[in-house]
Amino acid sequence: VAIVGAGFIGEIHANSYNQINNANIIAIVDNVEEKGKRFAKKFGANFYASLDDLIKNEDIDSIDICTPTFLHPEMAIKAANAGKNVFCEKPLALSLEEADRIIETVKKNNVKAMVGHAIRFWPEYAKAKEIVDSKKLGEPLHAFCERLATTPDWHEGNWGFNEKYSGGASVDLHIHDLDYLIWLFGEPAIVKAQGVYNEKLGGMVHIATNIEFKNGKSGLAESGWGFSGSFPFTMVLRILCEKGTIEWIFRAGKNIEERSQKADLIIYKSDGSIDEPKIEQKDAYLLECKYFIDCLENKKDIEIATLEDGRRALELALAATKSAKEKTVIKL
Repeated sequence: VAIVGAGFIGEIHANSYNQINNANIIAIVDNVEEKGKRFAKKFGANFYASLDDLIKNEDIDSIDICTPTFLHPEMAIKAANAGKNVFCEKPLALSLEEADRIIETVKKNNVKAMVGHAIRFWPEYAKAKEIVDSKKLGEPLHAFCERLATTPDWHEGNWGFNEKYSGGASVDLHIHDLDYLIWLFGEPAIVKAQGVYNEKLGGMVHIATNIEFKNGKSGLAESGWGFSGSFPFTMVLRILCEKGTIEWIFRAGKNIEERSQKADLIIYKSDGSIDEPKIEQKDAYLLECKYFIDCLENKKDIEIATLEDGRRALELALAATKSAKEKTVIKL
């Protein structure tokens, strides 16, 4: 594996690969030499200042793209055209046209690719999805997702605070929960969103999106990075079903660095009983990287967090942004 981007998420991925027996970090790419070399030394890897130099000089199986969002399409396409498997952090791109170009290039070159929608691997979210799919609580009716954070301080060069480069919180942060709701309920049909716009903080900094799905289910997601001070990183999941409710409330750290803290998933059943299923505490980033490596090693198709999943989540995030800005209902 070669990691492109020696920043916050790049280090999380590198630490994950370091725990996977059949994965080796061969190289690090970053356009800031001092930072990139320091990162490479830490992980015993070679340093390259550009993706072109990496591709020219290293024999690698896959390229993990952890760069700012606006660079994803160019780098993913370069990697695929070089015959390398691709792991691309979310959001896949900033437009559907760019997402389509990535998907087409990956198919043309017959390489494997995955997008970093880590919530699909987060133990509590995955368990909730498993419970819903089992129908033990009857049909799911509605789901609520919340993701709240302080204004990011890990955006190097402040690219994240330029909507042109990051898409703002509605595309960068909100997309996690929109992807999860699609995973739960399938294709969205109607979107109505409202939000808080702050150009200095990257556009839509807080957004709440109501979604009606084609199967009649409904979802509400609220996300934002406009909080200040010591406001803790917050995630909430609540799924209303015919025979009970699934709930998970998690608050820890500032930039998800305390994600190992435990918060129980609770099932409130209609008969008045409460169930707290045992969930093995594993890091979602480690699980997604391991899944990617296992698919490569065993020549299996990637079926979780596919590029198509990434495109669908992006389509919904863009629709939510448009709805909030234009104060209108969007039909998909």
